[in-house]
Amino acid sequence: MQRFDRYVLRAFLGQWVVVGCAFLGLFTVLEILGKADEFQEALAVEELALTGGDIFYYYLLNLPFLLLQFAPYITLIAGLGTVAQLLRNREWTPILVAGRATWRAFLPIFFATGLISLGLGLFRESNLPDFLRAHEGLQRQLFNQIQWQPLDLWARGEGDVRLHATRFTPGETPVIEGLEVFALDASGKDERVLADRAVWEGGAWQLDAGLRVFDRGEEKMERYFHAGLAPADLERSYFAHNRPLDLSAQDLKALLRGDPDHRQAATLLWGLRLWPLIPLILLALGLPFALSFERRSSMEGVVTGLLLCALYFVVDLLMRDFGGRGALSPWLAGSAPVLLFGSLGMWSFGRMPN
Repeated sequence: MQRFDRYVLRAFLGQWVVVGCAFLGLFTVLEILGKADEFQEALAVEELALTGGDIFYYYLLNLPFLLLQFAPYITLIAGLGTVAQLLRNREWTPILVAGRATWRAFLPIFFATGLISLGLGLFRESNLPDFLRAHEGLQRQLFNQIQWQPLDLWARGEGDVRLHATRFTPGETPVIEGLEVFALDASGKDERVLADRAVWEGGAWQLDAGLRVFDRGEEKMERYFHAGLAPADLERSYFAHNRPLDLSAQDLKALLRGDPDHRQAATLLWGLRLWPLIPLILLALGLPFALSFERRSSMEGVVTGLLLCALYFVVDLLMRDFGGRGALSPWLAGSAPVLLFGSLGMWSFGRMPN
């Protein structure tokens, strides 16, 4: 790595940290100001026993979700800021005049972006599921003044077995109140498992007043287990309905094992597979417009690059909706924005000044 590469890399990373802190800090402060009354109400509920430390911990947990949501924007603005900074200091001209290709001068920015995207992707897979459970629990207490206990929850296990919980209480000892399981027996006839209450112990649901109802009659049951209907699967089903964009690829694969026709999960899975490419595509779209050696044209180029990237997120949102509704196949809905705007990025790079 040559001296100019290290200089561009330091400039980009500095911009990324500043822009990232600005994004996270701004949205955190705005939410705190908007939710101040709800915090006071939550702190006044004795049953919740919340303190100021819980509020601080909630917003600490909230930072990774904000970062993953805004990482492509942060990367794009940091890249545009780096180009504008070097243009303002007249530092691009001698490098390009010396014969270095523009794409080569941008290479440190793309290299750092690739590492950042890969790191965030690994973080999403390894840490985000645990953060998601803690975040949801605190969110319900702070903003709804209730414990996190999903009502009327449905989950689907392997082999098209469906579970309905009137109330599900996650935690160290998960509990279901009002358990119903719908399945087919070996002969293809309907059977049900009913229980007033079920507690997860020893790797299975321990049933209170459990009953198996089948074609030839009924029998008592004290213990029930089926693949895909463990407490983590119930939590996953809840998040698939309420916060699908926060699920990891492993969570989406688990949903598809129980429900292969889950179009939204399949569409989001394709999107997550290609997610590390999104910041690179946005940079490829935006940077060529920012690299102009006339001040006015440079500012117009930055605005044009930002508008193109905003268009990407509009198209991505529409494609996800079409995929979830079944109007498009999941692989096409999940990959079309990357393929389309990736092609535009390659065209944009071809028109850069050299």
